[in-house]
Amino acid sequence: MKNNYEVLFTPYKIGSLEIKNRFVMVPMEPTTFIEWSQHPVGFRKDRKQLYIDRAKDGIGLIIAGCFSFYCYQGRECLADHPEAFDGVKEFMDEVHSYGSKVFVQMTAGMGRNHPITKQMYDNWDELNPKWGLAYSMASTESLPNRWMPEYHTETMTKEHIHEVVEDFARTALLCKNAGIDGIDVHALHEGYLLDQFAAKYTNHRTDEYGGSLENRLRFACEIVKAVKEKCGEDYPVIIRFSVESKTRAFGHGILPEDHTSVEIGRDVEEAKKAVKILSEAGYDAFDADNGTYDSWYFAHPPVYMPLNCNLPESLAISEYADKPIICAGRMQLDESAEAIAKDQIQFMGIGRQFLADEQYLTKIREDRLDDIRPCISCHLGCMGYGMWKGSGAVFGSMSTCALNPYCNHEAEYAVKKSEDPKHFAVIGGGITGIVFALQADRRGHTVDLYEKSDRLAGVFNEAACFSFKEKDRDLITYYENQLKKSGVRVHLNHEVKNLKELDADEIVIATGAAGARMLKVPGSENAVTALDYLKTDVLANDRAVIIGGGLTGCEIAYEMAKNGKHPVIVELQDDILKVPGSCMANTSFLRDAFELYDVPVYTNAKTLEIGKESVRIETENGEQKDIPADVTIVSIGYTQGVPFETDDEHVHVIGDASRVGNLLTGIKAANDLIVKF
Repeated sequence: MKNNYEVLFTPYKIGSLEIKNRFVMVPMEPTTFIEWSQHPVGFRKDRKQLYIDRAKDGIGLIIAGCFSFYCYQGRECLADHPEAFDGVKEFMDEVHSYGSKVFVQMTAGMGRNHPITKQMYDNWDELNPKWGLAYSMASTESLPNRWMPEYHTETMTKEHIHEVVEDFARTALLCKNAGIDGIDVHALHEGYLLDQFAAKYTNHRTDEYGGSLENRLRFACEIVKAVKEKCGEDYPVIIRFSVESKTRAFGHGILPEDHTSVEIGRDVEEAKKAVKILSEAGYDAFDADNGTYDSWYFAHPPVYMPLNCNLPESLAISEYADKPIICAGRMQLDESAEAIAKDQIQFMGIGRQFLADEQYLTKIREDRLDDIRPCISCHLGCMGYGMWKGSGAVFGSMSTCALNPYCNHEAEYAVKKSEDPKHFAVIGGGITGIVFALQADRRGHTVDLYEKSDRLAGVFNEAACFSFKEKDRDLITYYENQLKKSGVRVHLNHEVKNLKELDADEIVIATGAAGARMLKVPGSENAVTALDYLKTDVLANDRAVIIGGGLTGCEIAYEMAKNGKHPVIVELQDDILKVPGSCMANTSFLRDAFELYDVPVYTNAKTLEIGKESVRIETENGEQKDIPADVTIVSIGYTQGVPFETDDEHVHVIGDASRVGNLLTGIKAANDLIVKF
């Protein structure tokens, strides 16, 4: 282990509780083990193995994913159902046997952040009386919902606030009695309910919960005092805390490269005062980051955000906080170790990297950094909350990791040596083919991997070419290293033209998509596909018309715009980034970026003709417009297709060759197939 990492493995206390090292797994959707918000389930035993694996890996503190103590369907309070914690004590004892501690994150409410689907909104008059939705989503005042801005929240009464404080404390006592080591109060963070009370732009109340900073923090302070009174002063209570709101308007954040917008929420100067007030109220630590749902990309930083993106603000409040600081947000080892060694922060908060690799700390200790499967901040498996024009909240995968489907599906994808080893021939050295080959090798099968080109990872090389995708490039390196260390025989520059030439028990076709879709309009020969363009210098042209506002097209536009180029996006649908499974943190970053860099976006627009130096479109109001272009890039997706006959039961097609998808679907398909053997 590198010497400078040793400080990360030293103990530190939160309150009177000693944490054995400085690694904290911060709360995430896939780690919630108390389910009450949507359905009154209680303890989720299907999440146990995730915790056991991470405890074995040596994480000092695991903070469980957030849960509400109110069930939105019926408003039942968890505090009145101690049976919901049956089995938790034994579970905590098992986690504790490995030296890890566990806090749970409990929410006081979501307010305007509460997800509203279009179906919910369209059937509001029927659902609201049945489920008490408006009461559950109440906030400081009438505020626009983040997902469905047409809906405005109701105003919380003081009686409602007092009810939440009391029920918070009663539920916390059940947690303590179940062996849970502490509470993470959700949250003066991300613009959730307590943060709506704390922020100036969402709180214009004139009672004791509005006005001065002390009044705006009163709700959060009353909660910690109530929990301490109920559970004892020595029971650890920390708070999720966004140092800065990074918000310029409802629905619009302040990007890291935006140096002109004015903060309408909490800035660092107010944060310095806030941590003193919260500390005096009784909070034992600050679980820190930045952002609100209006700037969701700080709290859930996508690939476009800088590494260690929330560290500067945590450092800024360090001398004002007399309690430990846990800093999260694409945190890296070297920067974390340096800040901890200087006692500027006390803990390194990590979320999705612990999902991507359940042996992360083991590999650090054993100096096997090249064996770490890197998180690429895609959100495809762990945070699939999407949103586009008029959609409301659109739910995708939120319980696993795109790169590691074993996460939360441990029994299904457990690696077991096969009792009937096969010889597999895998055609296609893209990510899906590589994953299948590695998984087959680990199960004792013989594997030959054939790739017709001179490189591995297929079109993921082009996807990883952007300046902001250093972790994607690390992932390619990771797979290359794993193949070298495996028993897989890799055959580069070997194009399989006939399946009969392969001497194998089973053949797996993972050749990727058949090709890129192309427009059938006059002059289409003057355009280039996004895939072909990414094989060149992305910044070689100044003026680019990008036809297709999906993820790839928008990423090309962002890369060009941030480097001073002048892209234009033309989209046939009524909005860009209508990508199933996408996360609003990712898409809202790109939308804000296009505003910042003045990127013209034409939606409901038809491409009529592609010339050598311009593109003619029909705008949504029927106007024809010529847009100057040094290059025209068509990014409208791919077609599936298999270059072989596949009627044989021993021939299997996976990934984009079977159905065009994404990294999540391709890797899952590879794992789903190997477990059948």
